[in-house]
Amino acid sequence: MKNINIQWVTQDATLFELDWLNEILGIYGSGTEIHIVQNFEEFKTDKNSLVICNHVVNYRVFLDALRQNSRHYGVFLLSDENLYEQCEWLHDPGCIFCIRNYVHPMYVQHPKVLTVGLGYKRHFQEYLTKTEERRLLWSFAGTPHGERRQMLEVFKDLEPNQTHDCSGFCASDALTTRDYAQMLEQSKFALCPPGQDSMDSFRLYEALEAGCIPVATARTTRLPIYPSYWHAVMRSAEIYEIPFIIQDSWENCRYKVEEVLDNNKYEQMQKQCQEFWQRVKRNWKYKIEGKLSLLDLDYRVCAR
Repeated sequence: MKNINIQWVTQDATLFELDWLNEILGIYGSGTEIHIVQNFEEFKTDKNSLVICNHVVNYRVFLDALRQNSRHYGVFLLSDENLYEQCEWLHDPGCIFCIRNYVHPMYVQHPKVLTVGLGYKRHFQEYLTKTEERRLLWSFAGTPHGERRQMLEVFKDLEPNQTHDCSGFCASDALTTRDYAQMLEQSKFALCPPGQDSMDSFRLYEALEAGCIPVATARTTRLPIYPSYWHAVMRSAEIYEIPFIIQDSWENCRYKVEEVLDNNKYEQMQKQCQEFWQRVKRNWKYKIEGKLSLLDLDYRVCAR
């Protein structure tokens, strides 16, 4: 791991996913660090590299630089929620692998592609107090657009609850990271509707990190994945039984929440979710470690 050059090509000064990347890449305590690159002059081409990037930057220029220097590379592709990226560099022999954090139906079974979850916002973990008291039955924070209005209508009389409306992702009127983390820690269930442009959203993984039971629908018309989108995400962790609540409609989600409470299954389900999340993260880290190890090998050996 210490021999791997990890470069994050970004224009995002907030480094939204930094803590998650540090955890999932197994960097903590390894002696390796992510090198933040904001212009081409800072980019290193003297060794094999993992290039972390998204569609906002012209990352192909950086991949070309590695190729021209006969280096092998892996790509950690962030934020492709619209599934716009063609990933044409997967055909390049110098590209050893791609890690991405949104399920793309074309690449779910691609031998070079590993899909992992979105994770949590930077500093999110720092504000978790590990409290055992959960005064709220459910909570939700976000923009109440589309099907979210229906979701909130279905759950509104299931009390006590807490909601916070805002105008957009990371908007000025959104909860602070501290307030959101603490709201989740006080909630038994967290409503996790689809994101603006994707089935996926950070809120499901942040709910798991905070010890909540996520409540989510199974799929969207744009991504009709069976048995659910979440099974497709967890597929790469080789975990096929998901303990949190996944249903085909918000009405069925509410019915399931009430069933769990009426049958005194909440504590059992919460424990299963906590164990599940730790196992998923551990398995993703193991899979990523295997991918990163390929950057230390001669590609001809990898391709046999």
